[in-house]
Amino acid sequence: MNTKTILEPAKSAITSGNCKDCRYWERHIDIRNKKFSTCGRVDWVDYADKIPEDGAAIYAYASDDSGMEVGLKTGPLFGCVKFQPKRLKAR
Repeated sequence: MNTKTILEPAKSAITSGNCKDCRYWERHIDIRNKKFSTCGRVDWVDYADKIPEDGAAIYAYASDDSGMEVGLKTGPLFGCVKFQPKRLKAR
């Protein structure tokens, strides 16, 4: 990928919010007239690319013809409104 746009934390007083209220949230209609939305701020990076500790980017990886892996790559300090704390392991 030539362009690398990585989601970085907001530089304003607002530090958290929902996609529906974000200026980067883009609404689309597919060829079957189905509505869907995407984040225009997050771009694609190579699977091995480094991203900021508090950043996020989409990656795609295919090692052969058997399938493809796609996901959201995040730095450990990236914030998310879907956050749920990890469960502590029993000793």
